[in-house]
Formats: sequence, structure tokens, C-alpha cells
Amino acid sequence: MAILDLLCSMQISTKRICVFAFVIASITTQAQIKLLCYNLLNFPTGNLQGRADTLKNIIDYTRPHLLMIQELKTAEGLQEITDVMNEIGYGDFSHPEFIPQQSPGSPLNLLQQSIVYDTEIFRLKSAGVVLTDYRDINEYILYLNDPMLASGADTTFLYTYVTHLKSSTGTDNEQARLSMVNYLIDHFQTLPEGSHVIFSGDFNLYNNTEPAYLAITNPDNPIVMRDPLSSLGNWAGTTFAHKEILTQSTRSSTIFDDGAGGGVDDRFDFIMLSESLMNQASALAYTLDSFRSVGNTGNCYNQSITECDLGNEVPIDVLQSIYYMSDHIPQYCELHSDIIDHIVYSKANDECSIRIQGNIQSDHITYQIEGSHPGDWSLEVRNVQGQMIMSQSGINARSGQLNISSLPQGIYFLNAKSAVMQLAAQKFVVVR
Repeated sequence: MAILDLLCSMQISTKRICVFAFVIASITTQAQIKLLCYNLLNFPTGNLQGRADTLKNIIDYTRPHLLMIQELKTAEGLQEITDVMNEIGYGDFSHPEFIPQQSPGSPLNLLQQSIVYDTEIFRLKSAGVVLTDYRDINEYILYLNDPMLASGADTTFLYTYVTHLKSSTGTDNEQARLSMVNYLIDHFQTLPEGSHVIFSGDFNLYNNTEPAYLAITNPDNPIVMRDPLSSLGNWAGTTFAHKEILTQSTRSSTIFDDGAGGGVDDRFDFIMLSESLMNQASALAYTLDSFRSVGNTGNCYNQSITECDLGNEVPIDVLQSIYYMSDHIPQYCELHSDIIDHIVYSKANDECSIRIQGNIQSDHITYQIEGSHPGDWSLEVRNVQGQMIMSQSGINARSGQLNISSLPQGIYFLNAKSAVMQLAAQKFVVVR
């Protein structure tokens, strides 16, 4: 029965009120889990030293709960990244043990992959590598920190693979990329059917007709992987239309004799998701339209990323940090989950919450932020798919009203966020 039908009369029976209450109570909030894939360019031993503060500015802007790293040189570098993320204070971050490269290729330029993850959202079950003829593909089996696990709830696993495929043009290099991908596809046969899988990294692909791309997106694979971006074509070509998805290089010319120049003109960096994660009915799923090549508006083709400043939602200081940090643009997307119904990032002991007056709304939400946490707040309204519908920032009053007269009928969630805290979202229904 539709919600409007339940409310169409002032003389609603007790039975109907109970049914309506069940409908509302059975819908849990969908916490946004932020992913970032980033080639950090010989970190931390590149020619440009002292990049931790530069990275911190980028992390503070994107605030990922799972950072997937390429071109990591040392265990010390991995710890430095983790420390940077913990200093910001929006999560409790950890990393797996650094595993030196095991595969035989490129012995004079050992580059490894790893992750940093928010322990408030994820737990690490295991870490390992998929061996290839060239470079490791790192495997991290994570699971959601579901508060109901102790009560016997099923564990939601997330199989995360991070890679750096062979670079450069030419048939031999294309075949090397294909070979690495085929090792992973063979490994997929060991995973449970329908597993939630992320495959991310610097793929060094030039177009969607490359053998490696065709192989990893083959619908006959044991785990079917999909590219959230449907903009196919020759990504390295000048006529490619959707230049906002390109990822390298951030610099028109090489700086400090490290990394590539040439400006923003290739799509080398990817976050691919399994078919199960692309299914909006899954307990863990991709948030539609959340994918971003951070800072790239499409208006700085063959130029430095800082030339994309006009009308850019990413602040210029963050664009400058992306310019200096690496020759790659970080790739961002979100997952949503109805398992984790609230995530509190604050490490303080004070209790904070947001309350709204009544579940049934029409024109305005009256809200109250309770607790002693100082600072400004922002409010977000999201739909049941986890998509942001409206937001309001710079709120320093603890109570007020939010105009929702433009929202169509439906079910929504109101959330409050500060620099260090996100409060449990509150459900409400808009009735027209």
C-alpha cells in the first residue's frame, strides 16, 4: 500500500497506523562509504619531498573511508599516510601490513599497492597478493563493521583488489596488461558467487577496445565487473567527448623531474565494481552518479589541473595540492549501505544527535542538534538510493527549519555533519 494511501484520511484506523509505522521503521539509513583510488607517484621517496601535508589537504577535502593506493614505495610511507588520515580526525584509520612486491617484473622499480581503511566502518579479514608475471595485484578482504554481527547477522564481505598494470603503448605492453588481468580473473574462481568486489588502480589503458579492458568486463567471468562510467571510446584521443573523466597528467610539464607531463589527456585510473555492487537492491551498493575524477571539470584538456579552476566545486588550494601531489588525479565514488545505520566519527565522549519534529513533513523540517559538540554544521537530505537531494552548510545554530517544499513525495533522510562528526540520519516522509 502506498504511503499516500495510508495518510489520505484523518480517520486512519489503529491497524493502518501500525502498518505505516512498520513501513517507516523497516527502512534504515544508508551511510555513504567514500572510496578514493590514488596513484601517489613514488610515495614517499619521489623527487618532490615532504608531500604528506599536500596529501592531507586532498584527504581532508575528499574524506575517504577506504583509500586505495598505487606507487607506494615503503612501509614507512604507508604509516605516514595513515597518520595523516588520523590527524584529520574524521575516522579511525588503520592499514594492513606492507607486503613487498612478490611478482618478478620491474625489479629495479619496485612499486607496491595498499589500502588505508576506517575501522569504524571496515574490519580486515585478510591481506595477500595475486601473483602475476609483472607486478602484484594486492587483495584485501574487508567486511562491514555491522553492529548486528554479534547477534548472528550475516557478514558482508568486500573483496578489494588494487593494481598497477603495465604502462606504455604497443602490442607487447597491451599483452602484459591482459596477462595481469587474466591472473585476477582466474583468481575470481575462488570467490563465492555474487561476491562484492572492487578492482581499482592505475590500469594504463588507452581505450575500451584494449584486450585487458575487454577481459575484465567480460560478462562470462566468474565475477562480473562493471565500469561505473559508460563513457567508452579512445580515452587518449582529442575527439573523446567526456574529458571530465580523464585522470593523467595533472601537469602540463614535468615538475621536479618526476612523473609525466602533457596535461590532462588520458584515462588511466579506474574503480571497477562487481555486478553485485552495481545492483541497487544489494545490502552494499554503488551510489548512483557519485563517481568523480576529483577536480577535473573537463575544461583543462592538455593543461594542468589548476587550469580547471573556473566554476569548479573543488577549491583552488585542493587543485594545487593535486597538481603537486602526483601526476594522477584521484578517483572518487561512494557506496551506500542499509547495514550501518549510523557512523559517528567523533572520538570525543560527548553524545550528539539530530532530532526532527515528526516523521511526516510537507513544507519545512524543524530540527534540533543535541549535544555539546562545537563548530558549524551542514545538513544533507538524501533519498533512499543514498543520492544527495539538497544540502545547507555553515549552520551554527542548534535548531532551525529547512525548507523542503520543492521535494516530491517520498521517503528521505536528514543528516547533520561537522568537521569531525556525522550524526545518525533521521527518516522523514514527504506527503503531497
